[in-house]
Amino acid sequence: MSIQNEVHALLQKKMDRRDFIKHVGIGFAAVLGIGAVIRAMSSMNGSNKSTVGYSTGVYGGSPKNNA
Repeated sequence: MSIQNEVHALLQKKMDRRDFIKHVGIGFAAVLGIGAVIRAMSSMNGSNKSTVGYSTGVYGGSPKNNA
């Protein structure tokens, strides 16, 4: 079956909202890649903290050393 036929069959399929969201999510993950989705999810949680840059070390004026 060609991709065009598969897309046509998917568009003709009756589905509820849950099935639609599932199909869209799988398509989104396939286009972006699973790694990008995981990175996006971890950045939304705020667990992706920067440890390199200005004011992260002794010479940058760390808040611990200012007190």
